Amino acid sequence: MDQGVVLPVKIQPGLLRPLAYRVLSKKYGLNIKSDGLVTLADYVGRRFGMNWKKDGDTLKFLEELALVWKQQERGLFVDKTGVEEVIGEIKERHKISDAVKTTSPIDGKHHINTLEGFLKDNRRSNDEQAFPGEEPLQSATPTDVVASDTTDNQALLNNNLEMDAMDVEDNKLHETVDELNWQDYFKVLNAFTQQHFRYDHTNKQYECIATIQNFNHKKTDGIETLLPDAQASVSMFPNRYHILRDRVMRNEMFRESDSFNPLSSTVNLEQQLVQSAGDSFQQISLTQIKNLLGRNGKNFLLLGLMKKNSKGNWSLEDPSGDVELEISQAIPNKGTYFVPGCILLVEGIYYSAGHKFHVTSIAHPPGERREATLDAIGNVDFLGIHQLSKTNYVSRLDKNLKIRLHFLEKELTDHKIVVLGGDIFLDQLVTLEALRKVFQRLESDPPIVLVFQGSFSSIPVYPLMSSKNISATTSYKNSFDSLASLLANFPALINYSTLIFVPGVNDPWGSLVNLGTAGTWPQKPVPLRFTQRINRVCKKVVWGSNPTRIAYLSQEIVIVRDDVNGRFKRHNIVFPANEETDEEEGEYSIATQPNLISELDDEYKSINQLVKSQEQLPLRIQESRKIVKTILDQGHLSPFDTSIRPIIWNLDDTLQLSPIPSTLFLSDTTAPEFDVTYNGCKTLNTGKFLHKRKARFLEFIPSLKKASQEEVHF
Repeated sequence: MDQGVVLPVKIQPGLLRPLAYRVLSKKYGLNIKSDGLVTLADYVGRRFGMNWKKDGDTLKFLEELALVWKQQERGLFVDKTGVEEVIGEIKERHKISDAVKTTSPIDGKHHINTLEGFLKDNRRSNDEQAFPGEEPLQSATPTDVVASDTTDNQALLNNNLEMDAMDVEDNKLHETVDELNWQDYFKVLNAFTQQHFRYDHTNKQYECIATIQNFNHKKTDGIETLLPDAQASVSMFPNRYHILRDRVMRNEMFRESDSFNPLSSTVNLEQQLVQSAGDSFQQISLTQIKNLLGRNGKNFLLLGLMKKNSKGNWSLEDPSGDVELEISQAIPNKGTYFVPGCILLVEGIYYSAGHKFHVTSIAHPPGERREATLDAIGNVDFLGIHQLSKTNYVSRLDKNLKIRLHFLEKELTDHKIVVLGGDIFLDQLVTLEALRKVFQRLESDPPIVLVFQGSFSSIPVYPLMSSKNISATTSYKNSFDSLASLLANFPALINYSTLIFVPGVNDPWGSLVNLGTAGTWPQKPVPLRFTQRINRVCKKVVWGSNPTRIAYLSQEIVIVRDDVNGRFKRHNIVFPANEETDEEEGEYSIATQPNLISELDDEYKSINQLVKSQEQLPLRIQESRKIVKTILDQGHLSPFDTSIRPIIWNLDDTLQLSPIPSTLFLSDTTAPEFDVTYNGCKTLNTGKFLHKRKARFLEFIPSLKKASQEEVHF
């Protein structure tokens, strides 16, 4: 804005009102409230001083304030809180612009100082010295020698000035990064206290809704209730559907139309998605279920929720209606699980007799990278990194701030996150012995985050009116007290690291109902009555929910403790056509085996015939890829029907993965350990903490987005 030192003055709000009305109200259609005008007058007086009326920068500032207000969609009324936040935003933007401004002009010309320009100027001066021109050779006089030396010295001085200007420019950029404190952009978010958003499919925008504290203890006819509103249950699956449908329609292979091109089958969808940009492909159209009526015998592609209807038959449902599915001839795409509750792309032929849809192929919706999703929804700040959203205002990520945070991440190479394996049974002495070995290794170089994953008890914790069961809760508290005594021996760890505890199925008080089975999700943190001693011993402790999210600068990290692989296998839909194909392949291999053996005995065959093809991967890799692709394509941590995995209705948005996170720690003791990157999301499984006298954990370096599996023998 303006340069130089100004003398601050106190401006009466009434004096600024005509100017604010002319810019904010008349030009931009905003209504400024009295408290907003007072805040604005106070800042203008301090910033522009006694000449604020004559200074043109005052008008520029008001214009910029109005533009930022409009960009952030803050509404019509300019209040005190909004003015303070927008002024802070403008200051941040000016820090970036000031850092990338060119230095003062050299030789009276404005130009950008770059290394390329410097090399060109240097090359040009060298060429002029090597080829002085076509003038005849003459003997040099002393005056000519002095003039030549003066010219060379001036050129050298200019080059030095340019280099100094470039150094100053780099220093300014580093200063802007150094001004950011990484701890201001590091947050651990609980599912029950984080911001909540609802997707408005009509406007294709997210709306901020009240937090869970405002849902609890609400009065209905004078009676207090802790249950969520029934409307949340009704809108849960439609909300998922609209988010996925809009993501599908952003894919260039799909278009808004009810007509379907039968040449573009979902069987070829996977191959077409990996084609290069220059290749041509047929577009696919989605049809709503209600538009099937009266179109007998035609081919369609549907998107909907797959589940069983009241007759026990498979059906597909979308907000417009439902249709019964005939899957006897269906061919599913390979590499994913299909379970009740998934929202799937289904291709087939509709027959009006019996209102049945005969499925020919079935697939998951195509995935989308995190950056593409954020750009499509307007860079909504779901985690509140920049600032918190309100019911009438949705905070958005500033692009300049994202760039600065990204550069800061690259500089923090010494930061690491350690995630211990699942099922840390603190009631077993062998677990405490293993933890001691792990802490001894981490004490010399403590991480910024140390994650403990439940269950923290080998048996479900539930109190009953008997001495034996009361001792179960007492034993549970004693287990955490023992952990606190162990941690007290490692001062660097308890003073520097942030300890995060993610509960499991055996932890209270969910274990009171589910008795060690998968209960309602999200799961509340470990109750405070068991954690008092650890809170006293450790400096920074977070008792997280399951799942828990971490906002680390520009990255979003999700930590989940769930045995989802076993649930996928138990409820995976069996397609008859797949079974027939597997049986035919098995019979063919048995029939050809004797012939193959005889041929190998008679002739020398190439070694390549005995080696598996590149398409055949180890089973553990195939299994891990199926888990990751299913979860990320569904955009949800629990893509199951509520009869399989109950969900707290009004907290379904905390389980959604739209946009997909930067890193997903999925602790699944029923799946092999893996490190899979899909659509830019790095997914890691830590496995079980104890395995054959070895303690296992992951070390993750956010600056490099690299992880290593570590083991400690004890």
